[in-house]
Amino acid sequence: MSINSVQLIISKKNLLHNINLLEKKYNQKILPVVKANAYGHSMKLITQILFENNYKEFAVARLREGISILKNESFKNKISILIFESIGKDNLNIIKENSELIMSVNTIPELCEALDYGISPLQISIKIDFGFGRNGILLSEFEELKKILDKKKTTFRGIYSHLFSCDYEKGQKIISAFEKIILSLGKNKFKMIHLQNSAGTIHFGNLKYTTHLRIGMLIYGLQEEGFFEENLKQVFTFKGKIAGIKNVENSPYLAYNSKKNLNIESYKHIAKIKVGYGDGFLKINEGTTCLIGNKEYTISLVTMDNTFIEVDSKIKVGDPIFLYPNLTLAKQETSLNIYELLTIINSRIERIII
Repeated sequence: MSINSVQLIISKKNLLHNINLLEKKYNQKILPVVKANAYGHSMKLITQILFENNYKEFAVARLREGISILKNESFKNKISILIFESIGKDNLNIIKENSELIMSVNTIPELCEALDYGISPLQISIKIDFGFGRNGILLSEFEELKKILDKKKTTFRGIYSHLFSCDYEKGQKIISAFEKIILSLGKNKFKMIHLQNSAGTIHFGNLKYTTHLRIGMLIYGLQEEGFFEENLKQVFTFKGKIAGIKNVENSPYLAYNSKKNLNIESYKHIAKIKVGYGDGFLKINEGTTCLIGNKEYTISLVTMDNTFIEVDSKIKVGDPIFLYPNLTLAKQETSLNIYELLTIINSRIERIII
């Protein structure tokens, strides 16, 4: 690592620990969600790690994400990628030409368009909407859906829905309703059946009629308030080195800002690292803490390319620094969840595997 670099380091060991732990605990296959650049970790690196360890099914939000994964030539004809969002009629040719891509149909017309276009049912996953105002075929359209599937007499790739953040009683009703839909349509019509995201997995455990758990945050060791899974390990480390130190005791300014306005007049030493809001490390991080040599220091200023930290005379150029060392504290200090902070870190920050 050069002295000017800040990197997002991805632990292969921790990623595999998490996904193996979840599979064993809930006794069900994991469908890893790698949307939004694998929650900021690097979709390219995460899918490669999982593929090398015999995980061949992934889920993304958008068609472009699926196409991006397929740039890895070693994945050709060996993986499947579920796309959550509707792809649009104009993109059906992309699905037809890439057997690895699995499209979601969120309306009856989308289902009919796909079948009429000649899309294989094994590339179609049906989403049911239980009233969350997201995507999916409405319960009021169930009979029409059943007629189409009964007439087709073939196996579809999957059927799924979403519990979102509903309370326990509402969740149990949705679980029961989804099971009735599966039994009515025929469980053997679908290769993949899934309902739970990370929070839903912790809240309700595994379900006897589903085949997969659709998990994103937990495989990365990210936890949401109220939904804590023990023994998971954080996959990312946001690490850099101190690029420079200035004695600003006699200077009224720091970068383009008045020290008085920054409320740091009492500090003599300011350390600089090469990350800023141009990298997705936002100004909301001003006033938060980072870790240098097992001691917390306050971030005073974030500019486009640099971040400035209030330090003491013990800190030297080249010392390692850790950003977001405490996930709970990051939420308290910024009011944003860690996955919100990570997903906006852009490609100027290198991701590497250890």
